Amino acid sequence: MLKKIPYATCQPILQRYEPADEAKALEQESPQTLIESLQEQQLYIELMTFFCHALPMRETLWLACQALKIRGKHWTDDENLAIEDCLRWFKEPDEASRRLAEQHVQKLELKCAPGWLAQAVFWNGSGSIAALDQPQVLPPEFLYAKAAAGAINMAAALPEWDKADAYNSRVTELALKLARGER
Repeated sequence: MLKKIPYATCQPILQRYEPADEAKALEQESPQTLIESLQEQQLYIELMTFFCHALPMRETLWLACQALKIRGKHWTDDENLAIEDCLRWFKEPDEASRRLAEQHVQKLELKCAPGWLAQAVFWNGSGSIAALDQPQVLPPEFLYAKAAAGAINMAAALPEWDKADAYNSRVTELALKLARGER
C-alpha cells in the first residue's frame, strides 16, 4: 500500500504535469501498477517525474536531497554545500532557509543537479518567488516537483559515470519507501 500516494487511479497525478505516453496509457490504473510498469520498462526519467508529482511536497524534496547525496563525491564543494543547506531546510523550514536555497540557485545556476535541488526548495510553495523588495508572488502549483525531478534525473547522468543503472534502482527504492510511509 502506498500511504503517501492515496489515489485509486493515476489520473489526478498525471494531470499535474505532461506525462509520457507510457504513463498516460495507464492513467486509469493504480499508482502501484504505473510504478511497476515504468520500472519494468526502465523509464526512470518518467518514473522519477511521476514520484515527484505524486508524493507530498516534503517527501518529494527529501527524495531529491537523498538522491543527490548518493553522488556526493562527484559534486564540487559549492554543490555539496547547496545539498547540505537544502537538507537543513527540513530542520528549519523557515523563510531564511528557503531564501538561502535561492542564493545557491543564483550561485550555481541551473547547470547542475544541486542547482535544481536548491530551486525546488526555493519553489516549495511556502513563500514568494519574487525578490524581497517586490510584491509577493507564489509559485505555480507543483513547480517544485518539476525542479526536484529535474535534479534527480540530471544527477543520474551528469557528471557522466557508469553507475546510472544502480543509481536509478537505489533512488526508486528510496521513493517506494517514502510512498509506503517509511523513512
